[in-house]
Amino acid sequence: MTSTRTVAVARIHIPDNVRGLDEEHVAALAGSIKLKGMLVPVVLRERDDDFELVAGFHRMAAAESIKLAEVPYVLRDAETEHTDRAVENIVRKQLNPYEEAKSVRAMLDGGLTEDGAAQALGWPKARVTARVKLLELPERAQQMVGEGIVHLAAVDQLRAIGAVAPQLLDALIAYLDDGNAAVAERLASQPGWVLDAALTHAGDRKVFAAHLSTVDRREIAELRLGKKTDELYAEAEKLHKQLDRHAYGPPTVRFEDEDVDQARAAGVLIEFERGRPLIVDRALYRELVKTAIRRTHATLEQKVADRAAERSASKATDKPVDPAAVAKRDRDAQMQELADQAHGVNLDLGRALIDKLASVDPADMDVARFFVYALLGSDPDGSPYTQSGDRITRVAAGGVRLLIEELRTDVTKTRKDGSRGRLRYDYGDHRDPQAAIAWLWKFIDGAKTAADLYGRALVVIAAEQHASRLVVNGSQRAPATRWTSHKDHAAKALRKLCRPAIPATMARLERAVARANTDYEQALTRAREQAAPDET
Repeated sequence: MTSTRTVAVARIHIPDNVRGLDEEHVAALAGSIKLKGMLVPVVLRERDDDFELVAGFHRMAAAESIKLAEVPYVLRDAETEHTDRAVENIVRKQLNPYEEAKSVRAMLDGGLTEDGAAQALGWPKARVTARVKLLELPERAQQMVGEGIVHLAAVDQLRAIGAVAPQLLDALIAYLDDGNAAVAERLASQPGWVLDAALTHAGDRKVFAAHLSTVDRREIAELRLGKKTDELYAEAEKLHKQLDRHAYGPPTVRFEDEDVDQARAAGVLIEFERGRPLIVDRALYRELVKTAIRRTHATLEQKVADRAAERSASKATDKPVDPAAVAKRDRDAQMQELADQAHGVNLDLGRALIDKLASVDPADMDVARFFVYALLGSDPDGSPYTQSGDRITRVAAGGVRLLIEELRTDVTKTRKDGSRGRLRYDYGDHRDPQAAIAWLWKFIDGAKTAADLYGRALVVIAAEQHASRLVVNGSQRAPATRWTSHKDHAAKALRKLCRPAIPATMARLERAVARANTDYEQALTRAREQAAPDET
């Protein structure tokens, strides 16, 4: 391959039949070239005494935009052909991540560094690195990312699995490829849950993975830990019942940090940013379970001994036994035992919630009911000392009451000559809008799907936001509810959702109101200015 040289920009002929340039891409390249210089040479072919541009149209445009006098170049030959083509393919086509990754690989194989490839494409280096990581996965996994079945955000999770347990990764890919594409959406946020589903589906005894948090009776039985460990586990259950006569079943067997460290040191631990760590070596897992059972048994045995010592010390004082004091002591000891368990249970709860609830089905009616009904709040309780029902009352009084035809009554009077007077409507008592509240709940409760429920909630909320208060007396008018939230996301989202639904008549009315107020302010200002000389 010919070594890189420089040539004056004026000597390069740019063909007319190139595709349109991406101006944002050109601007990004110009900034990069100013900072680091042109790392990737343009590709030229000889043309009489000058040169013709073959590849690097965006780089040339960037160089000209910053008035660069010379640029590095290489002459096209067979060795550079595939690298040039890779750059052009990515720049000129809409490639999926898998196709981008293959093109980036061609550029790297052609001698470019990741920095060079990033500059040639106008990408951040992190994006180039991410595409290279994709190529570390099995071919079918790469294709699934390209097809959109697996999200790009899940590539790191797949790499973490493959680095420790290639067979487990193969089982996971086969599971996702077997009509379970919907599950793949949860891979980035809940990899442990997806792996559990894949292992249950596979039923392959050669592929093993288990969470290093707790181990239950069923798993212990399946592991066949041997007669001694089984006896120790059974004895631990008896000790557990001695400490807590209300206990049902064996004690919880938990893994400690030292167990996790041991699996990590053995290179058989898969760790994700969120979720419980997974061990993929059955033999080591069996040994860790045995250790955890011995530790649990020893802890329970010590607690039973401590309680017996307390009772012996009490008897030695020759004081009569107070049944109430004994009951309280037993209760306190039991609560202390439960409190000790609660530390680990809280961790289990955190992991379980992240695994099971971090991603939910928006079509689930229970999910919709929780958010909609919690958002709208409870019914008014009639008490002047509480705020119960304030939100639903405000939404009903300031929105539904003013918009729904059946909630208003025409009270226009008839003049003596038989003609109708000025149009008037009665909208009911704004302080106790029971009819509007009843209509609102009937409307909300009538939803049959989650989408309907969300939509109907938006209807009543948007009604209160945009209803014109001009139709009622000034004493009944109040500003719309301010939906305050973290980073103001709620109010911004509500504005975007409502915008397409606002009728043209409402927009015209709002403009007319704004003009009337503006005219009033201007007239008031003129009146003040005219009165000022007289006052002096």
